[in-house]
Amino acid sequence: MLQRVSATRALRGSVLLLATITLTSSPLSAPTAALAAELPSIVATVQGQAISAEELTSALHGELMRLDIQRYQVLKEKLDALIAERLVSLEATRRGVSVQQLIQDEIVSKVPAVTPEQVQAFYEANKNRIREPLEQITERITAYLQQQEQEQRQQALLKELRPRYPVTVALRAPKVEIATDGEPAMGTDSAPVTIVEFSDFQCPYCRQVQPTLKRLMAEYEGKVKLVFRDFPLRTIHPQAQKAAEAAQCAAEQHKFWPYHDKLFTVTSLHLDDLKKYAQEIELHVEQFTACLDSDKYASGIEADMQAGQKAGVNATPTFFVNGFPLSGAASYERFKEAVDAALEQVN
Repeated sequence: MLQRVSATRALRGSVLLLATITLTSSPLSAPTAALAAELPSIVATVQGQAISAEELTSALHGELMRLDIQRYQVLKEKLDALIAERLVSLEATRRGVSVQQLIQDEIVSKVPAVTPEQVQAFYEANKNRIREPLEQITERITAYLQQQEQEQRQQALLKELRPRYPVTVALRAPKVEIATDGEPAMGTDSAPVTIVEFSDFQCPYCRQVQPTLKRLMAEYEGKVKLVFRDFPLRTIHPQAQKAAEAAQCAAEQHKFWPYHDKLFTVTSLHLDDLKKYAQEIELHVEQFTACLDSDKYASGIEADMQAGQKAGVNATPTFFVNGFPLSGAASYERFKEAVDAALEQVN
């Protein structure tokens, strides 16, 4: 486990303004450069002063990156569907049956009917959101659960078919270069795969994905390095900013990750609570309190926000697996797929 020297975060904030000023003169990313090449070199003039395509696309760097990521996600979703159709068609031909018969034999008939107990359990777990009597929604819950079971069986079938019909995918996600030096990191520097996480300590989805990340780090020990960067969504999570600063103050005492884990297990992030958690994980409380009250790391967290926005981040959690984006509280299977793909590319 590696620990960031927290002074790096404070220093980074002091150079944020300079970085912002010089942004338009830095090299363009691949998608931004490609778009700039498609535009007229001068897109407008004001009183004889030119506005270049490079100036325009640089000013929209983050937005263009998000659009490029969304475009890839749409393409990948459709490509996955086309691959699935092709695999099922090939298998149906091999067996001498229709596609519909194969689906009936391998998916529909192998999924047991949803029981009343399953419907009841789902309703109890979600009734705060459903807000309708069970008897009025039983049919819809049953259909939903049946569909979920069939989709899981379909994915299992596709997994079974892939070794028989090898699939090669040339479509690649847009790759984003993100600085990681001096950031809190878990794993070894020699790991071939680096996952950069932009996260918010008040975000429920960030909390939800933590067990998945722990499992991933354990099962890919030595192969994956996890880097944490702050992205507090301050307009909707008012306690996230000070929580992020508190974690950096904990990092000064080489306890970023214990404090990080603590913040993702509690429900309150009020200032007094942040100081109480420092005591609970045996930090030097006076040093921690002085650090937190000083706003020492506020500008460094702002620098993380700027870096995230430039990379196209607009929600948490957002991950970059060797530069390839993965958004939301993704399942372990999605992380595994992304890590395995990254390992294939570096081997």
